[in-house]
Amino acid sequence: MGTAMEHVVVGVDGSANSLRAVEWAVREAGRRGLPVRVVHVVHEWLHSRTDGEIEEVRQWMWHNGREIVDQAVAHARESAPGVEVADAMAFGEPAHALAAEAGPGDLLVVASRGEGRISSLLLGSVALKIVSQASCPVAVIRGPVEPGREFGEVVVGVDGSPAGAEALRFAAEEASVRGARLRALLAWNLPVAASTLLPPSLFDLTQIEGVWTRILEEAVRPVAKAHPELEIVHEQVMGHPVQALVDASEAADLLVMGSHGKGALAGLFLGSVSHGVLHHACCPVTVIGPRALAAHGDGPAGREGSG
Repeated sequence: MGTAMEHVVVGVDGSANSLRAVEWAVREAGRRGLPVRVVHVVHEWLHSRTDGEIEEVRQWMWHNGREIVDQAVAHARESAPGVEVADAMAFGEPAHALAAEAGPGDLLVVASRGEGRISSLLLGSVALKIVSQASCPVAVIRGPVEPGREFGEVVVGVDGSPAGAEALRFAAEEASVRGARLRALLAWNLPVAASTLLPPSLFDLTQIEGVWTRILEEAVRPVAKAHPELEIVHEQVMGHPVQALVDASEAADLLVMGSHGKGALAGLFLGSVSHGVLHHACCPVTVIGPRALAAHGDGPAGREGSG
């Protein structure tokens, strides 16, 4: 996934938050030597209706969208003069249209919460749908993104699943291009039924910790071999994955996670852990969604397609 990246695509809606996403996108593109494409989506009803009564509204929204794109492109070029920037107008349902603008070899960037004049990218609606529909990693920009605010650390959630493995590979490349430390974090907890019905004395926590330590070490081993230049910190936390990842995000430049993980205890499921982290993280979050995983041959669809 990482080395084949071709473009950084960023969605804009006219909000201040989407301009922050543009700033983050051009800095990311600059690190990787990639071009940026700035995209604004005009809602599908403009082209699904044919009555003349809405023509004036249609024209206003089109021109307003064009202004949004032009403003964002100017901001991108001002923020990173050396990065190639192009623009595009797309039509349709916002989440689907924006996800379709980025291919499997791209990185798609959106604001966590928009308040644009036309089609806000609201977390819980558009941004969350984009994560589930995109065929590439999606970076959701949260928290301050000032160039001077850097911790030199990329955090990745590990759960022993294929999505978690892909998140590890992506996070390792991010840490490498940033010259940052990689923190591989695995959070685990006792099954709810067992922890509430059975006394703690019946659990050998040392043995359980040993199992998760092996899972963490085995998951990290391939990326450590592929990136010998990286400083990799192994961290195992007994607690809820959302809280552990949000806590780690307080001193991170980027948090990377998979979605729809199938780890035995600590799966990172879009709509639960992923949803919670996207709402509460203190830094930008990149999510490897199910379609992104499948597009690279690691999910069910990808395996069927490669056969």
